Amino acid sequence: MPSPIEEWYMQIPICTRIYMTATVVLTLALQMEWTTPFQVFYSYDYAFSKGQYWRVVTTFLYMGKFSLEWLLNMYFIIQYCRDLEEGSFLNRPADFAWMLILMCATLLVVAPSMGYVYLGSLLVSSLTYMWSRFYSYLFINFMGLLTISAAYFPWVMLAFSSIVENRWPTGELAAIGVGHVFWFLSEEWPRRAESGGRHPLRAPKALCKLLHQDLDGDADIPIEMDAGDGHITALAESAARGAQTDYGAIPSRNTESSASSSVSKAQDELSDREDFEFGTRAASGSTATRFSEKPDSAQQRVPRTGEDSEYG
Repeated sequence: MPSPIEEWYMQIPICTRIYMTATVVLTLALQMEWTTPFQVFYSYDYAFSKGQYWRVVTTFLYMGKFSLEWLLNMYFIIQYCRDLEEGSFLNRPADFAWMLILMCATLLVVAPSMGYVYLGSLLVSSLTYMWSRFYSYLFINFMGLLTISAAYFPWVMLAFSSIVENRWPTGELAAIGVGHVFWFLSEEWPRRAESGGRHPLRAPKALCKLLHQDLDGDADIPIEMDAGDGHITALAESAARGAQTDYGAIPSRNTESSASSSVSKAQDELSDREDFEFGTRAASGSTATRFSEKPDSAQQRVPRTGEDSEYG
């Protein structure tokens, strides 16, 4: 029978688990002095001119040695990265991994020009910003002193680090910019008419096969909807969110069944409404365009029902 720690570890989704494990292993190696920070930072000359390609990866795993800042970064990885993978990218591990790869590549281009050689904390900042946009309707207790909307959390952290470190946080601003670009490409752009319903961050087929992601599932996102469809989609999202944000608090694990039942109820109502409308339109000879698939935004926008998210 697995121990509670082993069971908790195996419940973490694959991408978050790999990132968390690699970060802990590198930190232990630094703590035991098996390697040094000089050997893991990113430099274009060292990485490509001298063939030290591991620096492209280790720069995102370096969070410093064991300290309060290290613990905070690990908390953000376990909490917010996991929320994204289990919520917004549910059943799409390849898409999530591909987005992480592209995000890291973007940071490798942007951050060194501002003098940053360790990019782990910047990647965490980008992921935290994405989480705040996907789950902006939640609330966070900041250090037990202030309850804020998740949408403002990255900016509060930005101001806090600027005051504590007494510097202008150019790197964190760049990380937020990168996070916003990838949030827009993964969430907003596919829903616009000019996108044609295509997802620009779709993972390559080889990566989908490697991570056992369905190649046919979630291929397109419906963008043409009439008033009735829009109402039902909004109803499903509202039911999913309402089940998890009662009293303005972040959901805990014991709300999982309530959230699932609310989404199922909304989806059943959606199905009944569509069957009714289809029969009505067929009878009247309407030529209105219908979806080939039912809207699934409600299912994708339900976050992982985890512990209360409390910073500090």
